[in-house]
Amino acid sequence: MTYTPQTPLRETRHPGGFLVSQANGHLSIDEILVNGGHGRLQPGTILASAATTYAGTGAAGEDNTGNGTIGAIAITAPAIAGTYTVTLISDTEFTVTNPNGEPVPARGGTVEFPDDDGVVVGPGTVGEVFNSEGVGFLITAGSTAFVEGDTFTVAVTAAGGGWAPLASSTSGATGYGILYGVADTTNGPAPAAAVVRQAEVNLAELVWDASLTAAQQDAGLASLKTQGVIAR
Repeated sequence: MTYTPQTPLRETRHPGGFLVSQANGHLSIDEILVNGGHGRLQPGTILASAATTYAGTGAAGEDNTGNGTIGAIAITAPAIAGTYTVTLISDTEFTVTNPNGEPVPARGGTVEFPDDDGVVVGPGTVGEVFNSEGVGFLITAGSTAFVEGDTFTVAVTAAGGGWAPLASSTSGATGYGILYGVADTTNGPAPAAAVVRQAEVNLAELVWDASLTAAQQDAGLASLKTQGVIAR
């Protein structure tokens, strides 16, 4: 009998190939958006999600008549990065427009539709905290009263946050997951699916960022375990 050598069969990475078991239906998997700039990510890549950090800076309009101030600025999700505009409609009332020119709901609902530049909503009241859609501030009257048309701006910045491969530089992670299929982030954020709960996975099939030490990998596995994702 003649033996004919066979070419070894090598299995390539494929969606979900790292899974040993998972919960019924799609309970183990969430849809996510992976941040851009990480190239082509393979199934089994360990991911971490971090909360976005926000900051806001208020400024009075250069042509204001009133000399009141804006302060106590507090920005949280789901605020939009960009410049919010506060417009006085009397000496004590104002309206707010977000960076997209869309409504920022407040206690009284929509008060006017001034022009094509965007819908202005409110109302807000001088001397009372405004807090809506993640944007909070307090406008305080000065010695000279406001007049209609006086303005303030609130410049909002957002940094970090979102899903990305777990790396040695990762900080403030709020959740962990395992990339289910390929995600190409070369040209920007990429929609994807991730295993985030109630699953068993093959440890040998997981993909780690090269910056992680063995101890950091162990910490990542421990964090996944708290979510019910067990690597064996």
